[in-house]
Amino acid sequence: MSKSAQKWSFKITNSQNFISFLKKLKLVDKSVPLEIEGERLFAKVKTSDKSVIKFVEIDLPEVMEGDLPAERIKIGILEIGKLIDVFKYFGPEEDLHVHVETQLYDGDHIATSLKFSSLSLNIFIRCADISLLGYIDDKIQMGIHSTEGSELNFDMDKEGFQKLSSLTGIETNSEELLNFDFKEDGVTVRGNSFQYQVLRGETANEYASPKVYTIYKNQFSYIDQEACEIHFHENRIVFKSIESDSVIAIGLVEV
Repeated sequence: MSKSAQKWSFKITNSQNFISFLKKLKLVDKSVPLEIEGERLFAKVKTSDKSVIKFVEIDLPEVMEGDLPAERIKIGILEIGKLIDVFKYFGPEEDLHVHVETQLYDGDHIATSLKFSSLSLNIFIRCADISLLGYIDDKIQMGIHSTEGSELNFDMDKEGFQKLSSLTGIETNSEELLNFDFKEDGVTVRGNSFQYQVLRGETANEYASPKVYTIYKNQFSYIDQEACEIHFHENRIVFKSIESDSVIAIGLVEV
């Protein structure tokens, strides 16, 4: 191990929380740069065309515990599904640890490999080059996910969101559009095969001027099915979870 190479060891305190965190990222892309800084585990992930950008964060103690460096740790994961599969080889009764080998580069600790270990089993994962994963700068992510200056907004509960998600599965045409129609009588979400009024009555004054925001229907599957705030901007819709630290921005379609 070179002078700049270091190893950081953590005990997994809740593997299910870790898996749930990873699955939220997998909805958008299979290749993900994970990051650890302070008491936070987080990731920024995007689609190949950059029309969808998602940020997910969880408090580190909800997943693992161990000593951390002052600098940020960046961990490039090429196949997030394979990382999720690692956990099925360890029983719930086993003490599970993850060891992260890093190289200090440009002020950050860049992971080169991971080792998951118990008393009876070791599993090794080689980390991907962060530069090949389309890393998103913090300032860009925060700007895209900002809710300031939104033109319109409303909250949707978990049940309503799950119903809408189910309705988007009626047809499988990936080019089908999903329209959010704001009118005097409320807000209706409209696809080729359904119309679902998600808000009515009390919104009449706020949405007096008709407005339509459009995304591709298949992009709705990237969003976590949780209660959320929905903020409508000139060029994007931002879905910010009320239940967890998850936010996703979806670029509007010009029609």
